[in-house]
Amino acid sequence: MSEGSTAEAKGAMAALKRVSGRTWGIVGLFGVLLLGALLYWLGWLQPLLGKYFRIPDRPEAALSGVVDVFTCCIFTWEVVPIVVPAFLLGGAVAAFVPSSVILRYLGAGAKPVTSYSVAAVSGCVLSMCSCNIVPLFVSVYRRGAGIGPAFTLLYAGPAINIVAVFFTISVVDITTGVWRAVAVPIIAVLTGILMTLLFWREAKARAEEARSGSMAGSSQAVAGWHIWALFIGLLVIATFGAWEKDWTVRGIGYAILVPPLLVLLWKKFTWEDIREWGVECWGLVKLVIPILIPMLLVIGAIASFIDIKIVNAWIGAAPSGASWFREMRPVLVATLFGSLMYFPILSEVAFVKAFLKDGTMTLGPALGLLLTGAGLSLPGLFIVSRAVGAKKAIAYQLIVICLAVLFAWLYGSEVGRYICACMLGR
Repeated sequence: MSEGSTAEAKGAMAALKRVSGRTWGIVGLFGVLLLGALLYWLGWLQPLLGKYFRIPDRPEAALSGVVDVFTCCIFTWEVVPIVVPAFLLGGAVAAFVPSSVILRYLGAGAKPVTSYSVAAVSGCVLSMCSCNIVPLFVSVYRRGAGIGPAFTLLYAGPAINIVAVFFTISVVDITTGVWRAVAVPIIAVLTGILMTLLFWREAKARAEEARSGSMAGSSQAVAGWHIWALFIGLLVIATFGAWEKDWTVRGIGYAILVPPLLVLLWKKFTWEDIREWGVECWGLVKLVIPILIPMLLVIGAIASFIDIKIVNAWIGAAPSGASWFREMRPVLVATLFGSLMYFPILSEVAFVKAFLKDGTMTLGPALGLLLTGAGLSLPGLFIVSRAVGAKKAIAYQLIVICLAVLFAWLYGSEVGRYICACMLGR
């Protein structure tokens, strides 16, 4: 064996060891956090560590009492009908959709009106949270979507959908629901445009690749009807799983929805297609889950020790005669809080309603939290940075926050204080 071959072999082995060590490190961290969260949830952590460490007592009214991440997202079967279709859908896009289809509608070389419209409107049919959208985003991005349309989809997907709009109108009020429905597509498109301008070199390179790829693959076949039927079926199952209902209704629903998909897979897909689909899904699972679960555990644990009175003090209405910054602070804090906290699907609406009804929060901070609570989260930030790099992830997060603050401030200054319908006797 030559010296060059030996050096390459040693380099490959060293790289393999680094990857293996990193993987086992993530697995070990996940195991420790999961064990600690389980002991904490069972109430055994204080007796075990109380002799050596001072563990603060939980406040009587903790933030976790409003949004309990443990029971909503980790120690519950409710998450399965939402997470599994998200990974199946993302894997299906990566495995079955030809690059020419992605390039035609979302590619860097596509017409901006077409690509941004498709990406922004897609949120109306997707019922996913800020982490469940990542598998679909990664698949679309890797298949050749432009930077702008891809990040437009990343925000619009979880930030707005038909269910969320009607739920906001029903729980909060029609004005807030309409403002949310209008603001999200605008913020999503502006975010995509700004991301394209910030990373213009890469956007230009992807546009060149898209043009060359479209010319080279102009004769390639488009996705067949059976692939679109599979996507529609998975979208329907994902939307159905996001609705709160008892397991009897779910069982009946899945008994109706799942068999046609199984027949479709049996008749129109080969075993090689299904194997490729499974490989893509597993790759997305390895990308998302090692970051998602530990971050949820950390957020859930921290929320258990945050007194709700602290939240009230920071997002409460400013006193009359306060400075401009003091009036702006509740909007900024609520928007930042929504961008870091993890909210399961539609839970941000109930959270906002609780603070609006007791008079703590005004409509400006409420809209800011609604705009970022569903579309952004700290776990989502880490997962996106792992997929596309920290610079793009941080830039995306900051752009959305700034635009959401602007819309929330405008809404709060135009509409004023919130009056619940129950206060009027309706």
